[in-house]
Amino acid sequence: MRPIATLLAATAFSAIALLALACGDSGTSSTQGTGGHGPQPMCGDAIPDPDLGEECDDGNLEDNDDCRNDCTKARCGDGVVHAGYEDCDDQNIDDDDDCLSTCVFASCGDGFVQAGVEECDDGNEEDGDACSSDCKAGAGCGNGTIDAGEDCDDGNKSNSDACTNDCRDATCGDGYAEIGFEECDDGNDVDDDSCSNTCTVNTPVDTGCPGTAASVMANGDVTLGGDTSTSEDAYIGSCGGDANEVVFAITAQATGLLDVEMIAINDDLDPVLYVRDNDCEGGSELGCADATFSGGYEELSIAATAGHTYYVFADGYGGSAGEFLISATLLAQVPGDDCPGLALSLSSGVTKTVTGNTAAANPDRVGTGACSSPSTKEIVYKVTAPATGKIFVSVDPAYDASVYIRTACTAPATQITCAESAGVGGLEVASANVTAGSVYYVFVDGKNGSAGAYSADFLVQ
Repeated sequence: MRPIATLLAATAFSAIALLALACGDSGTSSTQGTGGHGPQPMCGDAIPDPDLGEECDDGNLEDNDDCRNDCTKARCGDGVVHAGYEDCDDQNIDDDDDCLSTCVFASCGDGFVQAGVEECDDGNEEDGDACSSDCKAGAGCGNGTIDAGEDCDDGNKSNSDACTNDCRDATCGDGYAEIGFEECDDGNDVDDDSCSNTCTVNTPVDTGCPGTAASVMANGDVTLGGDTSTSEDAYIGSCGGDANEVVFAITAQATGLLDVEMIAINDDLDPVLYVRDNDCEGGSELGCADATFSGGYEELSIAATAGHTYYVFADGYGGSAGEFLISATLLAQVPGDDCPGLALSLSSGVTKTVTGNTAAANPDRVGTGACSSPSTKEIVYKVTAPATGKIFVSVDPAYDASVYIRTACTAPATQITCAESAGVGGLEVASANVTAGSVYYVFVDGKNGSAGAYSADFLVQ
């Protein structure tokens, strides 16, 4: 999935550079050639101008804040560390170095083998399986050693490389798109659907409902593509989409979290992405995204059920149209679904916002006191306090949420605070004293089985 974000950053930078050259931006007077109408719009004037390909414009020279100096929004993969949001940013998609493609420092338990440091990394804290909790190899698939009956064993949890998680060589048709070698892989032998039998993307012929069929397997992904300029304008989402659209009918082969990204190939298209359930024409909308400008990308995460079909609409804003890519990834295990949790990097005094959906998780952990709700799904965040002070976690849910914090992920007795006072859709705020350098585990849970989408703000001060 990260190559899409990286491609977007590179595309946006090239567009800005070309515009600068076209305007002769070489230090000459800003009034030259204006005909007396004042300075020409440019990156750095504090006025975001989509016509120049600008996604933002904060008018300052800080390159590590929300808006880069080339007037693109800060993103993981752009090569600049976004202060308060990223640990690192090495501008590559390698997960075997010291900086993951998610812009978090590599660590034992993240599910990726750090070359020269770890023997294996299965992403859990179990000591009796093929990889111990300190990332030392045991026996079996996942230990980083090719044992009898295995084609390969790279010791990691990625199905997008040359060795799948069942220790088989990656092949076209296994349901996992191998990065750099396959455009897509839907795991079937149908040649005229969205992904061909040679693992290349088929451009859809019928662009409207019921949508071009595609499927995605557990922990697999599929890449789809098209051109909205060759389609028709028949549908619209709640956040926009008053242009031509292309529809895909994506069936989840397992229960989990379906992450869908849409990227515009060039600046002709200002992408709008929305997803419907049950019925393509009039089904309920599960989400709608329109956060970026021309040449940008949009992303939605949806709780998916095995065997269910979701209708994905690739649309445009303001009548814009052009080529695009759709990437759909089905995570059978949601990031942070269980201990050791999803690592978050915080800076003192800086609020970090994350989004998630507990409906796609599993009911692995239970809080104590008011936060005790057995058989309720939760997502865990692993936070290292950047300073001594107090942590505040504010969760804005679409369901009846609860929040609790522990000092040991798997030990309920170490719970230090619980927030469970509001009802459905009510804001929950948990706070606790923290010590610089100490690790804390934040659980976004629910009340009596309630689960759903949420956004959460983390702040240490």
